[in-house]
Amino acid sequence: MSCINGKDRINDQQNNKRCKQNVMVSNSYADYLQLDKLLDSQTMLSMQNGKVSYDEHLFIVTHQAYELWFKQILFEMDIVCKLLSGNLWNNEQEMFNILKRLGRISSIIKLLLEHFGVLETMTPYDFAEFRDYLKPASGFQSLQFRMIESKLGLKKENRVNCCKSYTDCFNDKKYDELERASAEPTLFSLVCHWLESIPTLKDNIVWDQYRRAADHWLERSTESDISCLEKRRKLMDTVFKCDQHKRLVDQGNRKFSHMALKGAIIVYAYRDEKGYTLANKILESLVDIDTLLSKWRYSHFVMVHKMIGSYSSGTGGTTGSEYLRSTLCDSYRIFIDLVNLPALTVPAIYVPPLIKPQGK
Repeated sequence: MSCINGKDRINDQQNNKRCKQNVMVSNSYADYLQLDKLLDSQTMLSMQNGKVSYDEHLFIVTHQAYELWFKQILFEMDIVCKLLSGNLWNNEQEMFNILKRLGRISSIIKLLLEHFGVLETMTPYDFAEFRDYLKPASGFQSLQFRMIESKLGLKKENRVNCCKSYTDCFNDKKYDELERASAEPTLFSLVCHWLESIPTLKDNIVWDQYRRAADHWLERSTESDISCLEKRRKLMDTVFKCDQHKRLVDQGNRKFSHMALKGAIIVYAYRDEKGYTLANKILESLVDIDTLLSKWRYSHFVMVHKMIGSYSSGTGGTTGSEYLRSTLCDSYRIFIDLVNLPALTVPAIYVPPLIKPQGK
């Protein structure tokens, strides 16, 4: 039994509270944010080499802001991945938490898109004044952006071949950090596992009923163009026939496992049903992030193309804007199956009532 009585415990709590208040008072705004360190980190190389290019300051600040927001995205992604590792289907609170953090990531990427507008207040001629000072530095060498891509689920084999290796850009310490991040379960793999574990897929009753509804829909189709109707039938076959789905995966045209795709279709089809509304919102948030990152890549390409044209190499040794153009492809879309989901589902009027799992 503790020898500390109630009065002593209260006194200790009051003393701890006063200590915390004193610490907070002694910390100024600048100290708390470490502003001296942060605001002393904008060193213009052009200033050290004769003619000063004042737009270099904007370039540095904008890219430092990018890296700070990249850090926050990684922070949010780590929390989302941790939550997805648990059993979510009976935990609405954690699903809300995931939804909030995915929404925050989307908001950050929207903000990053706005940064391009600020950078483009600098003309190509302004950029040319200090561009040579950057070499061999390049945004291609952003470790945090590579980690975001890896944590999302972008595989090495899906990256565009480039004259520069992604791993050659980093020293041993940073390379090890990237490898550790790549070895962890990705957001993609965790989402797949979550969709595969949907309770309604534990038996085949709901899925079989949904498949019969698809057959009924195709039989009653009013599509006058026979070729279009046949194309629709073949597409639905890739949904219900595992071997055809696997063939698309092998070809690189789909990424989800067949079971995960089934789970996503069930969530989408029954998105207005209790227990699936939140899950569908999470899927929508993943599509938003995927789409916003595609917009970011496109905006990055457009800006670089405007600044250096098609023929200049990147400061880090890449092919410059042509390399960025080559990343605007579906192999960089992590959740492309969710993007394509509306085309793989039965119209709502044909969707049968949801059969609740036994005991629910």
